[in-house]
Amino acid sequence: MNETIAADEVGLAPEAPAELRYGRRIEDLPSPKGQPFVGNALQLSGRQMHQKFTAWVREFGPMFRLQVFGHTIVIVSDSATAHGVMRERPDGFRRNGGLKTIMNELNIGGVFTAEGAEWRKQRKLVMSGLNAEVIRNFFPRMVTLTEHMLERWNKALDEGRAIDLRRDLKAMALDTIVGIAMGHDIDAVNQDGDPLQRDIDNMFQRLGHRTTASFPYWRYFKLPVDRAAERSFTDIDRRVAEFIRNTRERMEQQRDLQKKPANMLEAMITASEDPESGFTDEELVANAILSVIGGEDTTANSIGWMLCQLSQNPAAAAALTAEVDYVLRDAPLPREWEQMKAFPYLEAAHSETQRLKAVAPYLGLTANADCVVADTFIPKNTAIIVATAGEGGDEAHFPAPEQFKPERWIDELREAGQEDPSRKLFPFGGGARLCPGRFLALTEIKVVVAMIMRNFELEPDPKAPPAKELLNFFMAPSSVPVRLKKRVPSAGNSR
Repeated sequence: MNETIAADEVGLAPEAPAELRYGRRIEDLPSPKGQPFVGNALQLSGRQMHQKFTAWVREFGPMFRLQVFGHTIVIVSDSATAHGVMRERPDGFRRNGGLKTIMNELNIGGVFTAEGAEWRKQRKLVMSGLNAEVIRNFFPRMVTLTEHMLERWNKALDEGRAIDLRRDLKAMALDTIVGIAMGHDIDAVNQDGDPLQRDIDNMFQRLGHRTTASFPYWRYFKLPVDRAAERSFTDIDRRVAEFIRNTRERMEQQRDLQKKPANMLEAMITASEDPESGFTDEELVANAILSVIGGEDTTANSIGWMLCQLSQNPAAAAALTAEVDYVLRDAPLPREWEQMKAFPYLEAAHSETQRLKAVAPYLGLTANADCVVADTFIPKNTAIIVATAGEGGDEAHFPAPEQFKPERWIDELREAGQEDPSRKLFPFGGGARLCPGRFLALTEIKVVVAMIMRNFELEPDPKAPPAKELLNFFMAPSSVPVRLKKRVPSAGNSR
C-alpha cells in the first residue's frame, strides 16, 4: 500500500495561490509518529492495513497526514469532506498513480484506471452494459442460478454434508458476473476448481499483496507466485477474447440482440460498433475483465459479511425473515423483477453491514491542481486517502456503533432525533465515478439473501474459525462461519 499511495511525486508547495483561501497547511495536520526514512510505511503494510486507518481516525480525528518514504499523504474520513472530494472527480482529482501502475502491471485497467476524456468514453461503454434494462433482461437467468444454489444446499443438508458458504457464494457471484458480463455459463458452483475462478483468485491475491506491500520487489525480481499471476492473466485474457469472439458471431446471426442486449458484453459490443464511439477491442477486453474481477469478489464478500452479522443478531434475522416471507408468499425465492423494490429491511441490513464491514474501506486519489480541502491547502499531486467507511464508527452519528441495527436506515423505524445516516457512508464511492456495478450488486444481493432467509435458519458455526478481515484489494472475510438449517416457511400474510 505504501508504494501504491505514494508513487506520485508529492511535496509541500512553498506558497499557495493568492486566490485560494484556507486556514491551515498540511504540516499543521496531526500525524502518527513514524520511523526514519520510511515514515509510517511499515505501519501500513499487511492485510489488516485498513484497520490501522480506522485506529488512526479515532486517535487523530477526521483529517491527518502520513509520511511514506518521504511522500506526504492526507487521510480524510468525515462524510462532508469525503463527498466533496469525490464530487470533484475526475477533473479535480484522479486515481492514485501508484494503484494505476500496479493494476496496469497486471493488465487490469479499463474504466477504473482511465482519466479525463478517456474515462468519459469508457464510462459510457461500461454503463451501456450495466444499465437497468440489461440487468432486467438478465434477471431471469439470475433467478435460475439462485435456484440451482438452493437445490445444491438442500441436497447437501439432506445428505448430511457441510456447506462451505464462502466458496459457494464466490462461485455463484462468478457465475452471475460471467453470465451478465459475457453471456456464458461456466457453472462454477458445481465445478470445483474452475480454471477461471482459480485465475481470478490468483489475480486478486497478487493485487491485494502488491497494494499492501511496503516495497515493490516484483519490479526487480519475480517470485513463483508473481509468475503464476502473469500466467493467470494470460489465461483470463484468452478466455475473455474467446467470449467476445463468440458473442460477435452470435450477434451476427441474431440481429435483434443489438436492439435488446441480454448481457453486458452484447451491450458493449453494440456501443463499440457505433462509428463515432472510438472504442477499441482492447478497451472491450479490459473492461470485460475488470467487471468480472470486481463483480465476483465484492458481491460475495458483501453477502458473506451480512450472513455473519445476521447469524449473530437473531432479532435482525427474524425481522428480515418476516419481510421476505411477506414479499415472497409461497415462492422459495424472488422471481419477479418488481419484487426488487419490496425489500426495505434487506436494503437496510446491507447498509448496516457495509457500515461495519465495508468491502472497499478506502479510496486513493491525487489532486490535479492546488486546492483547499476542509480549510486545508492541498498542493497539486498530493495523495489523498478517503476512508469510505466514513463516520460509521462515530457514536455521534451512529449510537452504539458496535451494534448491528438495520433499523437505523429505515425512516419509520429510526429512533426519534436520529438523522438520516444515508450520506454518512459511501460504500460504492461517490460523484461521477460512482461504481457502475452497484445496481447489479444490489440486485444479486437481494435475490440471494432473500432466498437464504426464506429457506434456511442461520446459526453461528462454533467449529469454524472466526471471520477475520483480510484486505485482498477488497476487504474479504477469511471465512463465513455460519451454518444453514432448513426451515419450513409459512406463506407470508403480514409484516
